[in-house]
Amino acid sequence: MSTHTLTRLLIGAALVLACVAFTTTGRGAATSAPAVPLTSYHYTFDHQWYVWLPRHPTYEAVEVMAVDTPSNPYRLVWVIFTEREEKKRQHHFIDDRWITEYVDNFHYREIDYRRTGEAEEGQGVQVSFTGFDGARVEIEIDAEGVSLTETGAGLTDQSGHGAERVVMLFHRERTARTERNRVEIGGQDYSFHAGDDPEETHRFIASYNAGIQIVVFPFGQWSFKAGETRLSDDTAGFSFNVGARTGGLDLVADLPGYRDRITIELEPDGALKRYRHDVGSHRMVISLDEALPLTGSAPQSASRFSILMDPDEPVAGGHVVSMPTESGRRLSWTIDTPSWAAGYPFESLVEQRDGGLTLTIRSTRSSH
Repeated sequence: MSTHTLTRLLIGAALVLACVAFTTTGRGAATSAPAVPLTSYHYTFDHQWYVWLPRHPTYEAVEVMAVDTPSNPYRLVWVIFTEREEKKRQHHFIDDRWITEYVDNFHYREIDYRRTGEAEEGQGVQVSFTGFDGARVEIEIDAEGVSLTETGAGLTDQSGHGAERVVMLFHRERTARTERNRVEIGGQDYSFHAGDDPEETHRFIASYNAGIQIVVFPFGQWSFKAGETRLSDDTAGFSFNVGARTGGLDLVADLPGYRDRITIELEPDGALKRYRHDVGSHRMVISLDEALPLTGSAPQSASRFSILMDPDEPVAGGHVVSMPTESGRRLSWTIDTPSWAAGYPFESLVEQRDGGLTLTIRSTRSSH
């Protein structure tokens, strides 16, 4: 995997990627140009470590993400500090200079990184680098020898992180809890010691997580140009091939990356049946019980949907309502299982505009 490839994915993971536009030139009916109802970024990491920082005046937590599988020629170390304030602003230190040239709040650093531990058990990590104002940062989280378990794994509560920019599904295959940690910034000790949380605000002190899979649905507006067999945005570099399949149409976009592909399955009338995003050997699928129209003036209709990962594990569920508007169609999405996800409703607007169709994805949290 090239550096350029993975950085595109990381920008999405950091929740600070610039919105890329997708659109389709269309005719008002579903039987004309097909519509794109969602966009997503999907990627994986080998390891994640996390420790709360109850004694730090600004940051509530710090985490370390890494890609270091021997079979993957690409290596990456990424350290993320999350502020305690309501907006949960994040600061990113990363050892890939290319990323920092294009993304705010990303800072290139040479990061000393060491991972320890046997296969199929918890891992330890040690990182050190120069932080803000020349302050030396040293982080050590030790879950070595701790058994990996599915307890506490699965989807992680978004906890308000990036809620004004994205809906995020952060999935962990297995996890290991630990109390062993050391965090020093500028010579000051901010480690999480026993007794630092007398009100038991935090469910754990530190953790290691294996098999990280992240799917991000970014908010923004997209514009496509429609050809006979393609929906594309030349500026953004995204292109959906439109192809017939038995019983309907497939919209397929091959994204930069290792086997990174979005497939949208439509009924013959253009109604949405499934949305699928594969990356490598991993996949995420949104499967609707009933197909819903994306264009046209059909009456309001609704469907339950399931979100599945690798390959058929249901990790979430919800409902979506499709309703006509003056200029197109609105799909209102609510993920209600797990229960915390109900706090992140959003909508897809497919509208006729300037002789084509625009897709707008935006949060509707303010109306809840």
